[in-house]
Formats: sequence, C-alpha cells, structure tokens
Amino acid sequence: MFRILALAGGGLRGAFAIGVLAELEKRLDAPLSEYFDLIAGTSTGSITASALCCGMSAADVETFYNKHSEAIFHARDPYVPKARYRWIYPTARKLLGRRAKMNLDHFFQSRYCPFRLTASMEDGFGDQRMRDADRCRLIVPAVNLTDGVTAVFRTPHLPIERPEYDYRVADIIVAAAAAPTYFPHKTLPDGKDYADGGLWAIDPGVVALSEAARILAEGKPETDEGLDLSQVEMLSIGTGQSTYSLTPPGGDAGMLFWSRHVAEVMSISQVQGTQLPLSIVLGKRYHHLNFPMTDSSWTLDNTAATKPLFAEGHRVGGEVFERLAPRFFAERTEKYVKRSG
Repeated sequence: MFRILALAGGGLRGAFAIGVLAELEKRLDAPLSEYFDLIAGTSTGSITASALCCGMSAADVETFYNKHSEAIFHARDPYVPKARYRWIYPTARKLLGRRAKMNLDHFFQSRYCPFRLTASMEDGFGDQRMRDADRCRLIVPAVNLTDGVTAVFRTPHLPIERPEYDYRVADIIVAAAAAPTYFPHKTLPDGKDYADGGLWAIDPGVVALSEAARILAEGKPETDEGLDLSQVEMLSIGTGQSTYSLTPPGGDAGMLFWSRHVAEVMSISQVQGTQLPLSIVLGKRYHHLNFPMTDSSWTLDNTAATKPLFAEGHRVGGEVFERLAPRFFAERTEKYVKRSG
C-alpha cells in the first residue's frame, strides 16, 4: 500500500491534528513518519508535516506550538501612514474602532508580525533545507503571486530538479502559511512572492493524491486506462468541521453582506469539494478525522483554544487507534530514496 497523511490548514486549530498524531504516536511507540509514504500539509499543516519529515515527533510539535503560539500570532506595531495623513489618522482609527469595532490598521497592513513567525520557525527548524527532510516524502502547497500560479514545494522524491530543495524549511513554511490579512506575503530566494496554500488547497488531500499518482507512475509506460490508485490509502485530518446557513437580505446582496461571509463560505465549500472526490475515488481507503466547531471562539488565531483542541485531538486519537492500526500501522514503509537534488 501507498499511505498518505494529509493535514489541513486552519491556524491554531491545527492543534487538533497534532493532538491526534501525538496520541497515535504514543500508542505506536514509534515515529509516525515511518508508517507513511507521503505527508502533505497546508498552512498550519505544513508546520506539522515538515516537522514529522524532519525527524521531530508529534509530541515535539505539540511542545513547539505551546511554546510559540503566542509569538506566531503577535500583533504588529501600529500602522504609521504617510506624513500628509498622520495628523488625522489617530482620530480616524479611534472613531472606526469605537463605532464599527474595526481596526483601521488592518486596512493597510497584515495583523500579525512576520518577524515573530519567522523567528519561531527558525527556532523549530534551524537551517534545515528541504532536501534534509528525509524521513518521508513531503509536499507543501502555496500560491506563487508573482507568476499567478499555484505552487507545490516538495522534497527531492521525483527525478526532477527543483530550486526549493535548497530553500530553508523555515522559509517555505512562512511562505506557505502567509494567510492574506493575517501575515504578509513571503519572498523566497527565487525572487517571487508567495502566499498561503489554503487559498487553493486548504485540505491538501487531492494534491497529495495527484502527487502519489506521479510517484506510482514513475517508470511505467503511459496507457489509455489511467492510473491504478487501488493501492493508495489516505488519512486526512481537518481543523474543525464548520457549518453555515445564510439568508441573503431581500432578493440581492452586495459587498456589505458578502464581505462578512464570503471567506467562510469559500473555505467550507473548498473542503467539501475536496472530500467528495476523495471519498469517491478511494472509497473505504479514505479516512477523514475532524471535530465539530461547537465553539465559535475557536478562531484560527485564538491562542487560548490550543489546549482544549490538543485535548480533543488526544481523545479522538485514542478512540480511532484500533480502527486505523490495521490499515496504517501494521508495517513500516520503506524509506524513500532521493531521486534528485
């Protein structure tokens, strides 16, 4: 079997997935990376995925989150406008905050400090390069803003040369987790600007399945019959199962209504649109774990939510271990061989 672990984006709600993995790993008493052929992570999931592929345990990742969550979501210094507007800006900021409960600074800069995010990733990953993540194949989705295309950073597990093999893992994570309005985009050594992979692959399951198809097809002749994915098994872990029910006002709705709801509708629909084809293509070989978003305060930047989410993850991990063990943990995988780089 070719086993995939897919970790969704969702900010600090990724604590749930970490809790699940830490519980599974504790019961296995062995590194999880030894049981998967490919690990994919989007945004916050890229931190966990990269850590596992670099040799950290899930318990190490839990410790990392406990240590750095406050620093990662550290508010930026107040915005300083151009000189001609400085006299009026403080008054405008105060009025908007009091009357609309909005921070005027967020119209001109991202909410959180990119330097704290980078420093946290450097503390966790040091100077390790993508080529050094050799415990398991790794892919990380992002968006290349400069070229206007989606991007997938990967370890050197395919016979192709890629510049990111020499990029620092810390820098790739910062680029892949640069959620618009939360963090500024990240410029990588290729001179191009990147943003959060959750813009197109908040659940990286389909991206991971496509990567698996490329890996399994390597060296095989092309046919009209398509690829045989019958050997693929996937464990997917989400960051909260949200629901919504909207009634647009009257017979029409404009920016005033949709500016408050469009991000939620798009993200939930994107996740559902990923799970549908995976459940059809893989059937019972697709296993998705998640939790209901019963607490609206569990936003992606609420650091107070990490402890209860870790606890929920551990609880779920304990519940599902016996069910998952025959499919994912019966035997270790072979360590992948670097094909390039």
